[in-house]
Amino acid sequence: MKRCIKWLTAVLVILFSLTPVIAEEKMGDITIKYPVDNVTFKLFYLGEWKAEKINYQGDFKDAKITDDLNEAADALSAFVKKNNVNSSASEKSKDGEVNFSNIKKGIYLVLGEEKIDNKVHYRVRPMLLSMPAYNANTESWSTIVNAKYEQETIPGNTSLEVLKVWKDNNSKNRPKSIEVELLRNNEVYDTKTLSKKNNWKHTWNNLDGDYEWTVYEKTTFNDYSVSISRSNRKVVITNKLNKEIPPKTPKKQRIPQTGQLWWPVVILAGIGVVLISIGLSKGKADR
Repeated sequence: MKRCIKWLTAVLVILFSLTPVIAEEKMGDITIKYPVDNVTFKLFYLGEWKAEKINYQGDFKDAKITDDLNEAADALSAFVKKNNVNSSASEKSKDGEVNFSNIKKGIYLVLGEEKIDNKVHYRVRPMLLSMPAYNANTESWSTIVNAKYEQETIPGNTSLEVLKVWKDNNSKNRPKSIEVELLRNNEVYDTKTLSKKNNWKHTWNNLDGDYEWTVYEKTTFNDYSVSISRSNRKVVITNKLNKEIPPKTPKKQRIPQTGQLWWPVVILAGIGVVLISIGLSKGKADR
């Protein structure tokens, strides 16, 4: 009996030694420098970096967002506000910075709320961050960045212009019109149709400067990806065709005939030679 117990113990020890140990997932920290306190910043997990682009996951899996990282942040920000996407983490700024800890590996969208302080409107620019951060082929799990932001004295009223840009080589599949929504504090305030008739643009005037105003493209297309860029009171929405349009193959054209046609002369000359030969042969035969 004791021998059986010893054998069983030995077998269990061997089995446990062969069981792979699950490595603990490495986590990182993000510090964002921002001069205004008590402002809420949110992190949104987008997915992983694969094949030189973001492999979107979760709520962003079906988002038609451009692969251009310089233009993706604003489009993702509008997507979040329109679809009420939940954040992965949320923290408030204090003493000039915001701190996030225990952040897993991936690509993140960072959004900061707009705030009015002493009649000054502060607007945080959306940005993308990688965890870990890479610099000169060195990875860092502790990232410090400065938030980019805009500030302006609050007017009684403000305006916002939207412009639609197409990058599709004048494709025949381009829609005749699209709809854009004006959001006031993330709620739909107005909807407008953009088309060739209004030069694909519209301006909203007399907007209350105390609110946050955002433009979102309501119409979506499977063949196009969207990017949004904003500069103060102007929003540019760009739709780029995902697939290349092959150039049209020109039809083969016949070179136009000019001048005298020589091919009949050659044929007639050949016939003449044959007839002369026949005549000479017949003349010899008659002799």
